[in-house]
Order: sequence, then C-alpha cells, then structure tokens
Amino acid sequence: MLRRVLWYCNELSRNQWVGPEKLRRLQEKRLREIISHAYNSVPLYKEKFDAQGIKPEDIRSLEDLRKLPFTTKQEVREGIPHRSIARGFDLRNCIRASTSGTSGGPMPVFYDKRFWDYCQAAWIFRKQWAIGVEPWQKVLVIEYSAPPKRGQDRSREPAEERRESRGRESLGPIVRLLRGRRRSVPLFDDANQVLTHMLRFDPKLVRGSPSYLRLLAEAMADRGVDGLANRVVRTEGELTDVETRRYLESSFKCRVFDEYSSWDFGNGAWECTRREGYHIDADMLIMEVVRGGEQASAGERGEIVVTNLLNYAMPLIRYRVGDIGILDDKYCSCGRGLPLLKSIEGRMADCFALPGGQLIAPRTIMTAIQGSPGVSRYQAVQESMSQVRIQLMKRKSEPDAANEELVATCRRILGEDVEIEVSNTERTNFRAKFRPVISKVRVAEEPRMTG
Repeated sequence: MLRRVLWYCNELSRNQWVGPEKLRRLQEKRLREIISHAYNSVPLYKEKFDAQGIKPEDIRSLEDLRKLPFTTKQEVREGIPHRSIARGFDLRNCIRASTSGTSGGPMPVFYDKRFWDYCQAAWIFRKQWAIGVEPWQKVLVIEYSAPPKRGQDRSREPAEERRESRGRESLGPIVRLLRGRRRSVPLFDDANQVLTHMLRFDPKLVRGSPSYLRLLAEAMADRGVDGLANRVVRTEGELTDVETRRYLESSFKCRVFDEYSSWDFGNGAWECTRREGYHIDADMLIMEVVRGGEQASAGERGEIVVTNLLNYAMPLIRYRVGDIGILDDKYCSCGRGLPLLKSIEGRMADCFALPGGQLIAPRTIMTAIQGSPGVSRYQAVQESMSQVRIQLMKRKSEPDAANEELVATCRRILGEDVEIEVSNTERTNFRAKFRPVISKVRVAEEPRMTG
C-alpha cells in the first residue's frame, strides 16, 4: 500500500509539469472512464443522463461534458446511500468525511481508498513542495472539529485521538509514516494555547483559516513573539482577501499562500511560490466556471462546477460547488502545465443582491471593509435588499474604526438606496468556519454579477 502511495506521489509530480495537450488527453481518458462508471453503477446519474437522452459513449471530450446536466448538493445528499453511492462499494470500507455545512447544511462524503491515497499524495507531496515545504518537515493544522462534550477534558488526549471518525478511518499509509511530523489542534482552542503548542512543536508549515490565523497573529503580538522566522503559512477553508494576507505576512514575517479545496471533491487549486494564480488539480478533476448555464470566458466571474475524475465510490459529475471563481487563460511562470484559477470570489449564497438586480461577490465586499482604517474582525450581514448591517468586532485595546469612512466606502459598492448600519461589539470566540459576509436574501433568477 505504501508503495502505491509513493507511486501516486511520483505520478502527480510528473503530471504537473506536462504540457496542456498531454494533460488534456489524460483528463479526457479519465472523464470517459468515470462517466461510464457513473452511468452503469450510480442510479442518480443513470436517471439524469437518461432524462437527457445521453449515453456514456456520447461523452468523449471536455467539450462533450457540457452536454451533461448539473448536479446539486441536495441531489447527492438525498441520494445517499442508495442512489448516490456506486454499487459494489461497502461504505464501511470507504473513507468518510463531511462538508462543513456553510451552504445548505453538512453532507457526508465517501472516498474509495484509491482516491484517498491520491488525495494524500497531492496534499502532503505536491502542494506542500510547491510552497517550499518538504513532505517530512513538521506541519501544524488548525482545523474545525466537534467541541468536547460537557465534563470531557480533551486537552489530555493526543491530537490524533481528538479527531473525528474521519481521522481514525482515513489514516492512509503515508500519513502513518509521517504521523510524528504532523499535528492538529482544534479551532475552538484559545489562540494563546495554540501559540504555545506551535512554539513547542516548531512546525515548518502552519495551516489554518485566515480568521483564526489573525487571532494567532494577535496572540503573538501580545506575547512579543516577533514573527515566524523561516516558517510558511497556508490559508484554507475561508476566503482570504488582500488586506488579510498583507496583515498576516506583516505579522508572521513570512510568506502566506492560499489553497482552495473542499471535502466534497477532495482537491481543488493551490498557489505555488510564484503566486500568479491557483494551480488546478486538473489530473484529478475538471473545473468549470459557468454563467447562466454556459461556460464563462477567462477573466469572467461565474459559478464553479467540478467533475471529480478519480472518486469511484461517490462520483460527482458537473457538481455545483456553490462557490464563485474566475478562470485564467494564462499559465504560471513556474512552468507547471496545470491551468490556473485566477481568483476565488466567495460563496454564491453570500453574495449581496442589490435592488437593481446586481449581485456583489463576497470578495468585493470584504476588500472594501477590510481596507477601511481601524477594521480588524467584522461581519457584514445583508438583512434585506435595502439593509446591510456591519458588526465590527474589536478588542478593548484596539482603537475605534472610522465608521463614517467605512459607510462611504460601502456606499460606493452597494449604492445610495441601501441603508448601512455599523455597530461596535467586543470580540467573541467562534466554533466553526467564520463567515465575514452573509446574505439573508435569496435570489432565484440568474444574477447579473458586478463589482
């Protein structure tokens, strides 16, 4: 088994450097195979394809993929286990994960063991090496997990034992080999505790959500810790805006890289040391950006749709992730042949819908608010099309933000017809992914995306 994972590491290393045409041939070969498997083994897709009069032999190229209907999270979730899971796979022998539930509620996800080994090879080998972290160097992961039950002291348990069933079931051979070099701490822990643990463990790479990493940076400043020296930081799980990246790099005194992935499809896109965009794991999935059901042009904002090429236990075909992104038509100067995702703009559900019908992406709102003087942590909530409430969460030691300037900046984006209310509250802890932008307005029709 270890030999197989090492082979996948070698394969993924080679694939990232091949040219676009060779990579396309690999994608199309894997696409034909997963489409045939999904049609013959997964009732959900047989029903969807038959309803459109499509057979597996009709899908031969990347362009043919557009003939297929989209798949929603609700369809997949409601079909578990009998309609969404491929026949012949025993769920007890699959790797179980779960989506975070920030859009539409959590969903169990099942990987076959071959796909999980590919994921491990990509996470530990390809993506880490791309930012200068070797597989055997220490890694600290700040991740979400269920809080301890009342009366339970989880601080005395080893980090590995604190993980949910996903961690116990999915420790592949490469993870076991590197177990002593990787630690995880729960996101609900106090930032000072995490800082103490980090300084003691001395990792090369620190991974976590940008919102929690801001707390860690503040704890470092309070304790007089002057940066992270030769360490590397990777943000994940939440949208990272320009101002937050700048703040983290200034505080940590090291480079910060971002990653886009999801438990739904396992891998996604990541930055290398050049930071010219996000390298899409195109040998493991096909990533589309669509508007109004059609392919968006490069540089055009749209909805991210993913087809997983390697998870045969629970295939995802033209799966609507619920995120907004922008594809690039250029390639990174690092020489990798992987296509680039130019930007991740946030979740569709968190876009602000304006009275005129426009939809403003979360990244646009975040950039405006985070760039205003005196703003550290905040949450902007659209209560209705004509009302937005911005809650500034600051520590007692921090000065007040320039509220009038903040309102003026937001009006330039949202317009004069939207009432903007700003309030100041004390910082509170959080227990899951932090959403700085939330919309309570649902728009049924296809939006006109601006901003």
